[in-house]
Amino acid sequence: MNAEELAEKLEDGELTIDETMDFFNILVEIANESEDIQDEIEGWDRVLLFDVEGGMKVTMTVKDGKFSASEGAADNPDITLGMNSDVAVGVLSGETDATSAYMAGDLKVTGPLPDAIKFRTIIELFREELEDL
Repeated sequence: MNAEELAEKLEDGELTIDETMDFFNILVEIANESEDIQDEIEGWDRVLLFDVEGGMKVTMTVKDGKFSASEGAADNPDITLGMNSDVAVGVLSGETDATSAYMAGDLKVTGPLPDAIKFRTIIELFREELEDL
């Protein structure tokens, strides 16, 4: 999948849990080039674990202004975002508000809450970049 196809899936509400790794790979590609996202992460080195009930785990690393993503769990993530697959797809696509999901107990955050908020901001900036394609 490429960025244009992902943008179309997000717009049509057709993102599936099986496309999560595609989502993160495209996020990495765009985030490493986006001035807005680069400004957002300046001086922010973190390892985030996106942990979906039922087995899917994606580790996203931000180090020295560069993003990378890999399937599987990091040993010592700075923050873990745990949720079921419906919440995962909703949060990534923007159909589910991450704050509301957190308040309802559907999104569990292990680690500093400001890092979770920063991750939400990065996802929002990424979706804006996709809309501009």
